[in-house]
Amino acid sequence: MKSQLARRGRRTTAERAELVAGYQRSGVTQREFAARHGLGLSCLRSWLYKSRAAESAAPRATLLRLPVHLPGATPAGPVYRIGFPGGLSLEVAAGFRADELRELCGLLRGL
Repeated sequence: MKSQLARRGRRTTAERAELVAGYQRSGVTQREFAARHGLGLSCLRSWLYKSRAAESAAPRATLLRLPVHLPGATPAGPVYRIGFPGGLSLEVAAGFRADELRELCGLLRGL
């Protein structure tokens, strides 16, 4: 007798994502959802784990509030560039208030 996997073939990435989303909306246990959809419980759990890992690894957009009184023109004096892990950088002109710079750097470190 052929296995169930051999008869139906493997699921595509889109099908797996749809099933994971369906489980998350369902409100039923993993065991019950897997049984209703002809899935192995370990298979569903694996997809859920991978889905959560991918979500946590994805970058999240963050809105940064900047002080309104920043000069709009190109600074005449020196410009300082501060690099952060992950490729973020910040350029500030001489004379930028230290407390605002400290707060801004803290926000960028949290990204």
